[in-house]
Amino acid sequence: MRKTTEVFLRAKRERREVAITDSSMPLISKELIDKWQRIINIMAKIINVPAGLIMQITEKEMVVFLKSQNADNPYEEGDKGLLGSGLYCETVIGEDNELLIDNALDSEIWKDNSDVKLNMVSYYGVPIHWPNQEFFGTICVLDNKKNTFTLEYKTLLKEFRSAIEVDLKNLVNERKLRYLAEMDVLTSSYNRNKTQEFLINNFNSAKATGTKFSIAIMDINRLKEINDNYGHVFGDKIIKTFAQGFNLHKREEDIFGRWGGDEFVLICPNYDLKEINLMIENLYNKITGKMESIVPNSSFCYGCAEFSATENNYQKLLTRADDNLYNCKEKNKIYRFPRN
Repeated sequence: MRKTTEVFLRAKRERREVAITDSSMPLISKELIDKWQRIINIMAKIINVPAGLIMQITEKEMVVFLKSQNADNPYEEGDKGLLGSGLYCETVIGEDNELLIDNALDSEIWKDNSDVKLNMVSYYGVPIHWPNQEFFGTICVLDNKKNTFTLEYKTLLKEFRSAIEVDLKNLVNERKLRYLAEMDVLTSSYNRNKTQEFLINNFNSAKATGTKFSIAIMDINRLKEINDNYGHVFGDKIIKTFAQGFNLHKREEDIFGRWGGDEFVLICPNYDLKEINLMIENLYNKITGKMESIVPNSSFCYGCAEFSATENNYQKLLTRADDNLYNCKEKNKIYRFPRN
């Protein structure tokens, strides 16, 4: 669901709902912040104005994300203006278009806006979008005297805006590629390679610090029978429902990943064997209940193991968990292919 807010269009005396940066969007890296800082510094110098700003819109405010670093800039990073007060940038975003105010003091509409209190009487700004057209905010310049801003200056500002929007698009694309490299698309869980990386890191950390952690290997029961009797669509639904249950109810610090096929691994930092077993026992009926609503008698088995400082290889931890999973299958008379 998109995040939205309302902006107030001062000239039209109306409010307009706009889509703004959703929580799923990536954070702006320091590398990009430094690059954008150079952009607005150059922009303010070339156009010869006291203030060049990149403004970010939030649910309640316009925030100075970056400001040109010239000495006569009256704004500070983090300065905020409440939405609903008819800020210059509200109209830019509400109209999704450029806005030029050559002298607010000559305008009945703009003469009492909050920027005039800082003697910023002229303004030119354009909107900044994420690739999905949500608004990041605006890029703008302000002057303490009348300024009509030449076509060349307007074009320059729009070119800077385009460069920023390319950066935002690249951020989103990089995260998509990272997601595909690390995640299992069907279950939105970590894939085997990433889960193994977390497992090795936890093992090495525990060896170095003496902290505890435990793992569980889990296996969905009779998935082949489900695929054969109900079809792979139902088999995929079972897998997704099982994974969703653990992704929803695990602790934030826990790692849950698809090890392969119908097998999953849960990594629980700072949990001993008793704690991880208790956690899964408490979730078992809740998760299998959801699975059984898709295919009757759906269930899973699991085997847990706790880190041991006497072992030098994480594979031994996996083997102990796998042995306990095998015992769970035997106890419940569920066929499992023999291990090599």
